[in-house]
Amino acid sequence: METGTVISIIAALIALASLILNSRKETRSDAAALARIDTSLNTLNSGVTDIRIDLRSMRESLSDHTERLAKVEERAASNTRRIEALEE
Repeated sequence: METGTVISIIAALIALASLILNSRKETRSDAAALARIDTSLNTLNSGVTDIRIDLRSMRESLSDHTERLAKVEERAASNTRRIEALEE
């Protein structure tokens, strides 16, 4: 074999090895990026779940306050009628 042919084969092998190593590095960096995205999505999902729980609690509290307000308004109306009756 000629020296030039051997050198070109070696250069081709080096280029191929280089290409394979670079693709592995890209795969690793892609995997790391996907892991970060997955972690971020899990964190967001947890936050949304917490917000839903808080919202449910607030709805229950608002419902309770609405009932109590209606009772207070009834008592105020009743007391107003009593006061008017006493004034007469």
